[in-house]
Amino acid sequence: MAQKTLTDELIGRQILLLAILLVIIGISQYLTLRFVLFHSESQSLHQEIAVLAPIIHHAMVKHEALHFHALANLLVARLQAPGVDVVITNRFGLLVASSSPLTKIPPLDFSHSYFLWHHYLVVDAPLGSAGHPSGYVWLLTSTASSSRILARDIELFTFLGFLSLVVTGWLGSLSVKNSLVPLKQIRDSTVRIAEGEIGHTTMLKNPPKELGELGDAINAMSLSIKDLLDHERMLSEQMRRFVADASHELRTPLTALNGFLTLMSEDNLTEEEIQRGFQAMRQEARRMARLVNQLLTLSRLDTALEAAVQISPVSLDEWLNDSVPLLEPITRNHSLSISSEPVTVTADKDRLTEMLLNLVDNATRYTPWGSAITVEIKQEGSYGLIQVMDDGPGIKEEDLPHIFDRFFRGDRSRTSKSGGSGLGLSIVQALAQAMNGVVEVYNRQPPQHGAIFVIKLPVTQVLP
Repeated sequence: MAQKTLTDELIGRQILLLAILLVIIGISQYLTLRFVLFHSESQSLHQEIAVLAPIIHHAMVKHEALHFHALANLLVARLQAPGVDVVITNRFGLLVASSSPLTKIPPLDFSHSYFLWHHYLVVDAPLGSAGHPSGYVWLLTSTASSSRILARDIELFTFLGFLSLVVTGWLGSLSVKNSLVPLKQIRDSTVRIAEGEIGHTTMLKNPPKELGELGDAINAMSLSIKDLLDHERMLSEQMRRFVADASHELRTPLTALNGFLTLMSEDNLTEEEIQRGFQAMRQEARRMARLVNQLLTLSRLDTALEAAVQISPVSLDEWLNDSVPLLEPITRNHSLSISSEPVTVTADKDRLTEMLLNLVDNATRYTPWGSAITVEIKQEGSYGLIQVMDDGPGIKEEDLPHIFDRFFRGDRSRTSKSGGSGLGLSIVQALAQAMNGVVEVYNRQPPQHGAIFVIKLPVTQVLP
């Protein structure tokens, strides 16, 4: 059995509701027309019986019941209206005169203005006073004429109702199909998304509010899924590069250590060569330890960013003065200058020192000996700024968006010995984010040259 479509369902419900409404209207119209017809006929009979009853009563009282039979028949014959029959009885219920073909006498019912009996509409009245009547009179008229009118009305209403249902079904199908055009567009869009066209969106023209909201929700879902997939692909690519770069960085010192150990195991080296070998092994071991520590730091920042720092108010000018002894060994081959103003930020003091050392170490690696490196502290709006500037060659414009990527080195020709591990700037960025701040990089404007790294941290008015 074929499954019904939504269009068929909505049209069917429209027709069903209209059919129910037509039935209710038809029944109401039938009952109203029936009441009007019967009430009108009964009013007419009441007017006639109001004329007949006093005449018959007077005759019955004057001539008494035994002598009234002939007179009653004469009255019945003369006073009956076309289509109206008259029945008269005495006070004991014995038939005195009748023009009705019925052999039975109608019942007495004074509680209603009329009643139906054997396909007749009947009105009745006592002759004389209701307490001591001289007899009773009935006027009867056939309901055939009214029944024919009601039957024709039912036939006409049924025909018009059927025609209304047909026209409603046809017009309703056009209306429903037009109203469901946005829903069909939404269905086609979801099918395309399900088939792999992630990011597909559909623009609906003048849709109903509910369908418009549904379309917007599906478009937002499609774009969100696309963003998530793009992000997942980017993370997968970053993880692939990270594993490859980490393996390469760790393989280099391990290869050197293995080579030195092999040479030393041959036992044909001089004492001086052995000492140089040990010194080189210690240097490679320290470099490998530093790389492993950086990897562990990044791993902790990736898994628990907020737990990796202990934030408290830090006076940047005092902190910078305390950090100068740590910077001097790094900048021994460069010219270091310090500039600061009183600024208090919320940060982790130890992590802040680690970030500064990374930035200054990066500046010394990529600038010529003797060049100037400037560390400046200032406030800009609601942020405290830590700027590390150099007057080296700067950073290539195409490298600026990737400068904080892990294992990224702007100068591909540099080895890990001269260029570092490529993780320092990534750590700086992660720590800045952990402290609700940001780190930015850009080149200085001509005629100046060099790079500027800026750490922005939220200021606080509470002193430590």
